[in-house]
Order: sequence, then structure tokens, then C-alpha cells
Amino acid sequence: MGRYLISPNSFFDDRDQSVVEEFTQKLLTWYKENKRDFGWRRTRDPYKILVAEMMLQKTTSKQVNELYERFLEKFPSPSSIDKASLSEIEAELTPLGMEHKRALRFKQWAKMIIEKYEGNVPRSKEELLTLPGVGDYIANAVLCLAYGEHVPLLDTNIVRVLQRVFNLQSSKARARTDKKFWDFVMTITPPGKSRDLNLALLDHGALVCLARNPKCLICPVNQICVAYKEGKVRPLTQISTRAS
Repeated sequence: MGRYLISPNSFFDDRDQSVVEEFTQKLLTWYKENKRDFGWRRTRDPYKILVAEMMLQKTTSKQVNELYERFLEKFPSPSSIDKASLSEIEAELTPLGMEHKRALRFKQWAKMIIEKYEGNVPRSKEELLTLPGVGDYIANAVLCLAYGEHVPLLDTNIVRVLQRVFNLQSSKARARTDKKFWDFVMTITPPGKSRDLNLALLDHGALVCLARNPKCLICPVNQICVAYKEGKVRPLTQISTRAS
């Protein structure tokens, strides 16, 4: 695997490698029993996944889950969005907030997919990044979840998990833009496990490794977590035996 920076004073060595393997194995095992169920996780359709990821910007999974299927029934393809009026799209996106801005983005990327990509969501990162509103995270989400590519995901939840467990630090104002973090997720992902590990990291950050009152006592990786072992977090002490 090589020698990768974990913190300013620590590099991967053979012992670190065993910790990484323990982390991935335990997290993947935890994920099998605790994964969240959303409509966009039950499909490999790149259009449906792109819709979900665009909706998930600056809102919660719960809010998106409540309207996702209804939106797809009304707009089952890029062409249906392209043909719809802005007000029709806004009406469906209103519960998420910023509906005018969201609707404009939907119209823009749908039009581009129709005109430039023959109605098909592109499958290269370079092409995905040309779509309005699509950045590294959404592009990789489509590549990983729809097309099965071995690429990492990184959001605020995943950053928090990596910072706590591995003491991974960033000099960037927003760690989720730090290439070192993206490379780290890629480095620790076993071959063929990109989808599962990405989703496991997302779910663990959303269900267990919370920003406030993390559920450290039921965390599957608490014994290798630097923040937990060094008392750098304030865990919730009265919790059930299963994340919810």
C-alpha cells in the first residue's frame, strides 16, 4: 500500500496497515446489519442516482426520501425534466428548500444530457463534471453507485470519521476538499468493495459517529479510534445496543 500520511507525525507502516484492515473489516461487517435503506440505493440507474444526489445537496436523507419516488414518477427521464416547465419542477422540489435554484440546475443538466450525451448520463468523471451543479462528490457517487467504478466518496460525515479514527488532519479550510482525504479513502478501500465501504462510511457517520454525542459505546471501531482512546470526544453514554 505504501506509506501514507495519517497525521503530521505518523506514516503508514506494517502496523498501520493491520489497523486499516481491521477498520475496513469491522465497518463492512457493521454495515451489513445497519445499512440505511433508501430508494436510490436500490437502483443502479445513473439517472435516478443523479437525481437523488442532486436533491441531497444541503438537505437531509429523510427529506429527500419523502419525495424521491414521487419526483421520479413525474419525471422518469432527463427528457421529461427538459420538457417540463420550471414551475412544475419547483413544485416538486419545494419541500427541500431553495426550490428555484434547484429547479434551474435540474433543467440545465437535463438539457445538457439530452443535447450533448444523447439522453444518457455520462460515465466518465470528466464528462460528469461538465453538468451544472455536479462536483467531485456527485460525480463519484454516480460512478460508484451506478457504474460500479472503484472511486471514493467524501462528505462531512466521512471526514469526521477519518479525523477521529485515524487522527487524519487537514490544512484546508474545508477538509472535504482536501485531496489527501480523498486519496486516503481510496487507499483503504479493498478491491471490489468500493460501493459497500463508501456507504458504510456514510452510514457510520450518520448513525454512530455523530458530530455531537457520538455513540462510541456501540461503535464497531472504538478500540482503534484515536479520538475515543484519547478522550477527545464526549460519547453518548445511555444508548440502545443498535444504531437507529
